[in-house]
Order: sequence, then structure tokens, then C-alpha cells
Amino acid sequence: MHRPLVWDYPYRAHALQHHQIFKADETYRIQRKEDEHNVTFAWWNAPLLIGLNAPVMLLAQWLTGVNVIFAGLAAMGFYYFLYEYLHWCMHVPRSRWFEKTWAFRWINSHHLGHHRRMYTNFNVVLPLADFVLRTRRPLVAKKAVVPQLETARV
Repeated sequence: MHRPLVWDYPYRAHALQHHQIFKADETYRIQRKEDEHNVTFAWWNAPLLIGLNAPVMLLAQWLTGVNVIFAGLAAMGFYYFLYEYLHWCMHVPRSRWFEKTWAFRWINSHHLGHHRRMYTNFNVVLPLADFVLRTRRPLVAKKAVVPQLETARV
């Protein structure tokens, strides 16, 4: 999504559109209602990603003899839903009860760091991969100024 590969749609939608509209300043929060469609991916992304991973799950099930296909696909669907919803809440805040929790503020800060440095802090929901693959970076240095991010007024 951060460089064009075989198919350039993810790159265009994410790096060229999303990151150009939502930066690591006051524009991290939506500024114009007409930009709402650039917060999330197209509707067909979830079925496509899940469908592309179904053969891998079937292979794992066949190799291990453990029935993983339904639980695996359900977990992927739930994870994608969490990704899209939490990502929406980060860019279009509405003072939802969970936006005040430590956990949400932490992942939101993690994601803001991604908008500051696009090749770091990739994971929105559960940044375990960022720790394992060493792509996790703190949002700011000790004396840096964090932009004041208010609730969107769109």
C-alpha cells in the first residue's frame, strides 16, 4: 500500500489519496465532509482479502487436519471490521466513549506516527507485527510538540 506493486490500486488509494488528505497535523482529523470516502477502503476490499486468504487456510486445514477454515475466516473478517471502524474513529472522531480510553488513545497515537512516517507503525488494530518486525516507532521525540487534535466538526 505504500509503493506500487503488481496492482497499483492499494498504493493509489492509501499512499496517494489517504496520506495526502490525512497528514500528521490538524488534517489527521477530517476537515471536509467530501473526504469521508478516503478514510476507509472500498467495500469490496474485505471480501477480496478474505477470499485471497481462504486457500491458505484450506491448505493449513488439509496439512494439519485441524478445522481452521471457519474460525480463521471469521477472525479475518472481524479483524478487518475492527481495522475499518477504528481507523474511521481515528480520522473522524465523535467523542465516542472508547475514544477516551487508554487503549484507543495509544493505538491512535501509534497510527498518527504512521501518518508522520509512512514506512513505520503499519498496524492499526494490534501493532504486534510492528514490534516483531521492528517497524514500531514512538510518535515523537521527548521534546517534540504534538499537534492538538480536536474532535472533528464536519
